[in-house]
This record gives sequence, structure tokens and C-alpha cells, in this order.
Amino acid sequence: MMMKQNIKLITVFVILLIASVVVWNYQKASKIQSIDTFEECAQAGYPIMESYPEQCRAPDGRNFTKQISASSDLRPETIDEIGLSFQHPKDFVFRKEITDSAGSIRTAGFFLTKGSENNPEYQMYGLYEQYKDATEQDLERAKTEMDPASIKEATIDGYKGIEGLIVGPKTRYVTIVLKGKALFSISTLPPTPANKSITDQILPTLNFK
Repeated sequence: MMMKQNIKLITVFVILLIASVVVWNYQKASKIQSIDTFEECAQAGYPIMESYPEQCRAPDGRNFTKQISASSDLRPETIDEIGLSFQHPKDFVFRKEITDSAGSIRTAGFFLTKGSENNPEYQMYGLYEQYKDATEQDLERAKTEMDPASIKEATIDGYKGIEGLIVGPKTRYVTIVLKGKALFSISTLPPTPANKSITDQILPTLNFK
């Protein structure tokens, strides 16, 4: 008799335990499905990825990107020598270097850096070269320095080219396009996924006049 009562109690306990787990999982799934913004995802305690803008990943695989206000978080820059304008995060340091010959622009370089000057955690380097006529062959030559698996087509302000990971001592992500007869490249280093994500957010803001 006592054994039968114990079996009943155990059975009831197991049923209640299973029901509790089912209810808990249902509530958890409902909570996840109700998340629609980066802020809600972050408040729920889900992981935030190192990117710009920041992204939060929910357990169901959805990513939510933090909305950035251009007026409050981005700073405009213009390089008049080549008619280029773009935007970047305000906490980045910008500088440019122009070389010319007899008043004619040969190259225009610019840097965006974040962190220590001697060892920046992020650096983007842009280089505009117009001292020689560039062709598709220059893009093909650039591919020889890249990891073949990383190469894909790319555009900057409508100008077509390629992007990929350059391997070797000077490893970096690079995007290279042809603008008329000039080569224009954007390099990212250190070549981490987080840094590439930052550059990928800046590239769409580049605009040639």
C-alpha cells in the first residue's frame, strides 16, 4: 500500500516537473519572439557583438543592429583634392596626406584610427592613385596577394572592383576599385571580423562629387 502511494507521488512529481519545463520553455520562446529591437535584445542579456554599429544576437539566430543617429554619432569629412566625402564615428582620429607634382595630384591618402597611436585597435587607410593609368589588370594583380577564398566583387559609390584578405607580413582586408583611370583602395587592419564590420559601415558613406 505504502509503495503504491509512493509510486503515485513520484508519478505526480514527474508530471508536474515535465509540465513546469514545458511552461518554462514556452515562456522563454515567447519572450525571445517578442524581441524586436537591439535595445530589447540587450536588456534581455543576450550577447552583443563587437561591430559598428553594435549588434545583439538572440538565441533564435536573429541579429538586431543598434540604430545610429548620423547627426549625433558620425562626423563628416571631405577631401577636396579628390572630391571625396564620407562619415565616420566621432571617436576616430582622421588625417590625410597629399602628394603632388607640379600642382597635379599624384596620390591622396587618408587614415582613420581608434586607440593608441602606436598600436591602434582599428585603422582604415584610403589611397587614391592617379599618377598612372589603371586598368582591370591592376585588379587582377591585386588578387594574387589575396586569399582566394576571400575574394569577391565590391563597389564603392558605384565604382566596381574587388575585396579580399591580403595574406603575408602586411596582412589586411582591402577593397580596390577603378574610378576612371585611377585606383582607389580602402585597407582595414588589424584584419579582424570586428574591424571589417566597422569598415563595412563606413564604405556606403563614401561619395565622390
